[in-house]
Amino acid sequence: TEGVVTDVNGVKLGFAVCYDLRFPQLFRAEALAGAQVLSVPAAFTRQTGEAHWHVLLRARAIENGAYLIAAAQGGLHEDGRETYGHSLIVDPWGRI
Repeated sequence: TEGVVTDVNGVKLGFAVCYDLRFPQLFRAEALAGAQVLSVPAAFTRQTGEAHWHVLLRARAIENGAYLIAAAQGGLHEDGRETYGHSLIVDPWGRI
């Protein structure tokens, strides 16, 4: 598994998207490539978000000793789907 890491003003930023959050090896690859901050935009459904969103984000930050920024779509959509929201930043100790 290979991640995407780039330098943004001297900070190494790793990128993932939504469902990637379920694959810890991707985040590990990015951390090993020097990522200091991990980025995960997502659109978890309300049900999945309530059960997994915070715990998975905190785990990825702790496992890799990196900050994690997670932008999350939230709301009720025209097709009836409801997304969880709860955008957050997690520090390397898992603190939100």
